[in-house]
Amino acid sequence: MNSYPFADRAAEDERLVAQGALFDPLTVRLLTRAGLAPGMRVLDLGSGAGNVARLAAELVGPDGAVVGIEQDPAAVELARRRTGATNIEFRVGDAQTLEGVEGDFDAVIGRLFLMYLPDPVAALSRAATRVRPGGLICIHETDLDYVPAFPYTPLWSEAHGWFLEALEKAGIERRMGPSLFAAFRAAGLPAPRLLVETFAEGGPEAPAWGWANVIAAAVPLMERTGVAMYAEVDPPTLADRLLAETLACDGCVIGPPMTGAWVTVPEE
Repeated sequence: MNSYPFADRAAEDERLVAQGALFDPLTVRLLTRAGLAPGMRVLDLGSGAGNVARLAAELVGPDGAVVGIEQDPAAVELARRRTGATNIEFRVGDAQTLEGVEGDFDAVIGRLFLMYLPDPVAALSRAATRVRPGGLICIHETDLDYVPAFPYTPLWSEAHGWFLEALEKAGIERRMGPSLFAAFRAAGLPAPRLLVETFAEGGPEAPAWGWANVIAAAVPLMERTGVAMYAEVDPPTLADRLLAETLACDGCVIGPPMTGAWVTVPEE
């Protein structure tokens, strides 16, 4: 993932763990609806801090197994430390090439990783070779080019705009979620089933902190691409300022729409 924008490993580990509180319920519903079941052997691509691998391990149970593939060795070490499950294995590997990863899995899954790959379609096509005929491919990606708060106040507009501009300059796909249907088809897979969900909350519990964490983590990328400087973003106060603007107009914070796409690999 050469264009992965979050350079501070310790901060990124913390962000991914916190992110799970918001996205994990959506991912569990997707995996369940797609058909992940007890006893399956699952490959999790771009496993990061291991959130999705742990969700899958719970669904497949003690008779199943999950292998998480992550390019960053530090993230793999964190995932290993955080898991107490005996049916998960984390490996250092490349989700784009899957070099050295065996086949015959019952399912390949992944969340928020295709958007960072240089060739998502090729990655999906390669992932399909690691699934047995009749097996499952299930991917969860997002659409970041949306309105994250309503009303869309000046600070929300500015901070969100900085983030989107930095991603665009780095060549990261901001709308991978809505692109999944076409990507599956281009990878030679059948037309996938789709599920789109998000979360939203108003009042003091509105998760402005979620967006603040993402934006703050991308500050090094913003600086490298000339979009904004640390002092402009002011990460330590960003969550409080975003929430204050939302509360002042009796608004709400809206999570990024998450598109789940899944398909059964055709029998040969």
